[in-house]
Amino acid sequence: MNRPRYIIIAGVNGAGKSSLYDLQPELFANTKRINADEILQKMGGDWRKPSDNIKAMRSEFKQVYEALETKTSIHVETTLAGSGKAQLRLINKAHNNGFYVTLLYVALDSSEKAIHRVKDRVEKGGHGIPQKLIKKRYEQSNANLSIIAFESDSVDIYDNSRKFVNIYSREGKNIKNDELNKYPWINSELSNLNNIKSTSQFLHDDM
Repeated sequence: MNRPRYIIIAGVNGAGKSSLYDLQPELFANTKRINADEILQKMGGDWRKPSDNIKAMRSEFKQVYEALETKTSIHVETTLAGSGKAQLRLINKAHNNGFYVTLLYVALDSSEKAIHRVKDRVEKGGHGIPQKLIKKRYEQSNANLSIIAFESDSVDIYDNSRKFVNIYSREGKNIKNDELNKYPWINSELSNLNNIKSTSQFLHDDM
């Protein structure tokens, strides 16, 4: 593939997004890694301070924007929370600049499981996230999944509730694997992507 790549690694905090780097390192070959958590560490910031997190996220956004401008292949982690508008605009910019957009989404069957895994991470010296925020992000991330998947050129969805397994795979319009009916906690609208005509309304409304 000669086109630059924009790889979105998505899922709620604690889902296990980093597992993809070990399981399928070839996916990220020749791409630049941009990660807000790592930016925060380099800045000497504290994950407990909202102001430090905001600075790190702004720096991440700036780096992503610059990479899309210079047509540099990148991979970026995101919870896919919020309204989804910012991510859609980045995808639109990527497409306008000739990028091939890949979505890799890691799901869990409950926000409680995400909270538990983040707690374990903190006990091992990692960064934490307030429980209320994890619950909010869990719902928003799942709600945003179908629309972001619709705009992506290829999509792979994994469930990591018990073991890491691929449950959905699409390249272009070719669906290679679809076991979503076995995982009812994942946004049911995902199976109806062909019925979505436009994201224009989504871009103007908060979710």
